[in-house]
This record gives sequence, structure tokens and C-alpha cells, in this order.
Amino acid sequence: MGKGGTKFCGDAVSVRRKAAPHDTAKNIKRNLDKFLETGVHPEIERARQERANQLPALPDLDVHRPFVFLDITLAGKPLGRLVVEMFDDVVPVAANHFRNRCMPGSAAGLAGTAFHKLLPRYALHGGLRGGGGGGGRPGAGASSSLSGDGGVRLQPNSQLRAVEGGLVAVALSGDEVVISLDRALDLDRTHQVVGRIHRGAELLTSLGDLRTLPDDSPAQRLAVARAGPTNHLGSHEELTGAGAGEGAGQPKDAATRLAEQAEEARSSLMWVPAMFGDALSEGLKRKRKPDAADEEGAAAAAASAAAAAEGTGPSSSGADAGAAAAAAAAAPGSQRPAAAPPARSVKARMLDSMLGDLGSDASSSSSSDEEEDGEDGGGS
Repeated sequence: MGKGGTKFCGDAVSVRRKAAPHDTAKNIKRNLDKFLETGVHPEIERARQERANQLPALPDLDVHRPFVFLDITLAGKPLGRLVVEMFDDVVPVAANHFRNRCMPGSAAGLAGTAFHKLLPRYALHGGLRGGGGGGGRPGAGASSSLSGDGGVRLQPNSQLRAVEGGLVAVALSGDEVVISLDRALDLDRTHQVVGRIHRGAELLTSLGDLRTLPDDSPAQRLAVARAGPTNHLGSHEELTGAGAGEGAGQPKDAATRLAEQAEEARSSLMWVPAMFGDALSEGLKRKRKPDAADEEGAAAAAASAAAAAEGTGPSSSGADAGAAAAAAAAAPGSQRPAAAPPARSVKARMLDSMLGDLGSDASSSSSSDEEEDGEDGGGS
């Protein structure tokens, strides 16, 4: 080392002694010599390692967070289901972006996409939309519908890092999805952790042991067959149209769901006629068909009155007329005591009152029409 280098070391040692007064000059000079030889300062490297070891802990499990499922297939055969817990309370924008891509009907949905890169004991890369070649790798020029100008740009968050396997991360450009198979801190530079695999973590071991091609793509097509929202058990699927029949598991469009909801609302209103049908029939029967006993009593009273009128003649006195009225009142039909009316429900009484109002309105309207006709006749 020449004279200039010796002067540089001396100045650097003096500056460093002011910054770190508890360090010895011999130690500082040794570190500077190593830095000049290797380009790596031992003290700076030690501080970097300490920061790397102080990794933030992942959030605890919370079943109230949203969950999504990913059904994985290998060469078209079902391999298993992954249930992912979303950290929407820590990274809401990135987590909702990934969750929206899992929704059925999404233009950039994960259903049908293949994993194009598999790095054993590191990470599994997928989620790109585009033409795929053999083994599920994207074709030349394939790109995501989310990338490019005006696409999604997510902000990194240092609270969530890829510190262990079983974490789900999304590229900051919003297109690629990565599942970590082990600690993968290098992913933090280009990806953001958005969730953690809650169920199906045992599937990651078999995924990491799959055979790969020289370009790190899986030898067989490894894809996401279906995706969607679910609960923490992975047993409930929303908006997926799961059910019996040939179309089970296929997502329903908005028009179909709207028609089903309208049919449910229509069927729920069918209880109104069913509830008032019996009461309406009973009320109409009472209005249209009088009691037979009442008809017999009225006929007998009329016959008695007629007989009394014939026997007395026109010169009958008022007493005879009263006797005839008494005889009419003493007819067999009128002698029978009035039977108690049968117990009727509130609905029948309400309908009777409604029918009575309708009858009175009809009679008043007919009388008014007759009066108008009479006036027209007199005027003419």
C-alpha cells in the first residue's frame, strides 16, 4: 500500500474512532484492511445479519379472516386442496387483489392457470395468464392481463416476509403468484406475502418432490383447476354453484342467480292466498247461501200472515190485525230459539266486513245510477 493508502487508512481510523469510541484502534484498522482487500466490511456485514435475524413474526390464526381455496391438479388428476388464510388486516390491498383473482368469473382468475416454475425447497411460481407449453410453462411472449402500463402496482410491506414455507405471495406487478416451499427471503424484493396455507400444507412436500425440466418447469402440467372463497375448514364454497347434477361445480352467472332469487321471492309470497283461501270461501258461502232454517221460518211466517188476512177480511179491526200479526209471529219457524252462531276465525270476520263494504258500495252505486236514469227520464 502506498503513501496515499496509508493516509486514507489513518483518516478513516480517526473518523471511525469518533463514531465508535468504545472500539479499539487496532480493531478498526483490521476491519478497514479487510474491507480494502475483500470489499466487505466485517462490521457492516454483522449488522446486516442481525437485521436479517430479527424477522417479524407472522400473525396468529384468525378464523374471522377471509379464506380462499385452490384445487390443484397434476396432469389433469386431482392432487388436493389448499385453503389459504388471507392477511387482509395487514396488507388489505394486496390481499384483496389475490382474493379477487380467486373469485369465479374474474377476468384474471387463477382457475385454469398453470405453475410454470418449480424450485425445490424454495418456491412454486404460477398464476400467469397466457398460452402454456408442455409441462404448464407459459409460451413465448405470454404475459399477464394485469401487467403493463396502467396495471396493478402493489406496495411492499415489511411486516410480512417469506420467513417459512406455506406462504402465498403476489408479485408487486400483480400478475405472478408464488407459494413458498421453505424460507425464501429473496422473494421479498419482488413479491408481497398476502396469506398463509391453513389446510393442505402436507401437499407442499409432494409438490417439492416433483420432477422438473432443465428450465425448472414441472415435467407434468401442474395447474389450479378451481378457486374461490371458502371458510377456514375449506368445506363451504360460495358463488360456485356446487350441487347435484351435471353442472355441479360450475359458476353461475349473474342472470341465473337473479332469476333464482326472484323465484324464491315469488314462492315466499304464495302463503298469502293459502292463508286467506279458506276464510274467503267461507265468507262467500255465507253471503251467497242463507241458512235453510231461516228460509223455512220466513216462509211459515208469510203463510200465517196471508191466512190471517184472508179470514179477517177488509172490515177487520185493528185488534184482528194485531191477532194476525201475533199468529204470524207464533209461526213454527219463529218459535224456534235462535241458535248461537258458530265460532269463526278473525280472518273470516275480516273478510265478512270487507265483503259487506263491497256490497254497500255496489248498492249505493246502483241506486245512484237509477236516480240519474229517473232524472234523465223526467227531463225528457
